[in-house]
Amino acid sequence: MGAYDDLVEEAVFFVKQIHKEYCAGKEIAYVVILSGLGDYRVAVNPDEDHNEQAVVDAIHQYYAETGDQRVIDGYQMGMFTLIRVAGNIRTLDSILNILFYQLEKEQEGNTSFILDTEEIVQKLNSMISERYDTYKNESPRFEGWFSRMQTYALEKHGLVLQGKPEQSS
Repeated sequence: MGAYDDLVEEAVFFVKQIHKEYCAGKEIAYVVILSGLGDYRVAVNPDEDHNEQAVVDAIHQYYAETGDQRVIDGYQMGMFTLIRVAGNIRTLDSILNILFYQLEKEQEGNTSFILDTEEIVQKLNSMISERYDTYKNESPRFEGWFSRMQTYALEKHGLVLQGKPEQSS
């Protein structure tokens, strides 16, 4: 087993814990594992970024083991919550990483379920439109980066990501 497999195994352990919390009524439980908060950070070592792909793989693996629809519900609720709280570019980047990886897995036929991405993209676009200027003010490189994300989303996944909001006269 390689380092990535070890990461996924660790993430499955975390997903099981998070799922118990979600089933006990904590609606936002999955946001903790998706964003790698606190002890739920999945990384080879402390210097590395949280590995969202290992988490997505772990969620699929856990669903394949349990067949529990609440795994999908929790995952989707986690995505909605991340979108709602995405006050900075880093969180937006995480959301896009999770979404793109999920869609790649679906296109390759490597998923244990298909996520309803239409509602996720709709909420994401609404949030981007709302916070575009905030992101732009956070980093002078935001517009170039986001433009590349839009192109990637469209070319690879057929998704239209909301661009700069139209200025009303």
